[in-house]
Amino acid sequence: MYLEQLLLVGVLGGAVLSLVGVGFTLVIGVGKVANFAHGAFVAVGMYLGYWIGHTLGLNPYVLFVPALLVFTLIGWGIAELFEWRGRKVGAIGELLVGLALLLLINGLLSVGFGPNPVTLSNVEMGSVSVAGTRIPGSEIYAAVFTLVVGAGIYVFLRGSRWGRALRAVAENPQSAALYGVRVPIAQRVAVTGSIALAGIAGLVISPFSVLTPDVGTNFLITAFAVIVIGGVGNTVGAVFAGLLIGVVDSLAIGYLSTVWTTLGPLLIILAFLLIRPVPVEI
Repeated sequence: MYLEQLLLVGVLGGAVLSLVGVGFTLVIGVGKVANFAHGAFVAVGMYLGYWIGHTLGLNPYVLFVPALLVFTLIGWGIAELFEWRGRKVGAIGELLVGLALLLLINGLLSVGFGPNPVTLSNVEMGSVSVAGTRIPGSEIYAAVFTLVVGAGIYVFLRGSRWGRALRAVAENPQSAALYGVRVPIAQRVAVTGSIALAGIAGLVISPFSVLTPDVGTNFLITAFAVIVIGGVGNTVGAVFAGLLIGVVDSLAIGYLSTVWTTLGPLLIILAFLLIRPVPVEI
């Protein structure tokens, strides 16, 4: 029974990691930007959910659509920043911009909400009992949302004109440009979409998460592990990789120690890099 509980918890937690990883694999595969601030935007979404629930007294999901619009606008601004900086100093400049954003957002969250961990405890969305484990409704909604988003992005990339253009840019930007694809626009769309996904992922998981200003760093490490396992630009691989990492983390915590929450993804990254190169697919 204990093993079943750990597996269930791992799948639910892995669904969240999948959602974060899908956005990160898009920004690297299509946007060609290793956005180190990706995890920080997850933290921003989490604290936005906390502020909505704690200060406004509302369920964070009520303001899902306005939050999505806000993160989309922020994402487009960040995409323009990466494009502008990339033209000046190249990929290294983009990496430094992402790192600076990560540190800045961590600092702003610490100043705005304090350095101590906080939780959102006044949001009740029911629960169900599975294998003797009480599962909050918010965790179920988050898992379902992840699967829907992952499937939607897969269909978009495979079946739409814009999706095929994004895949072409991921595979070979120069060749895509020769066929009329506006590569800079496609890359901006990928960066914008990844940040919007990161922020919304944070909002979705805020009702059942422990929030700290530097929580985004952990999500960034996990996002790297997701793309190492699932492949750069592979949204389906990102979903399954996130689920795998969630289950491995849950088993390690249950049978070993909570320290494996941080060490687990790092060891997974190292093991996969030693065994095989990172696959690239979209």
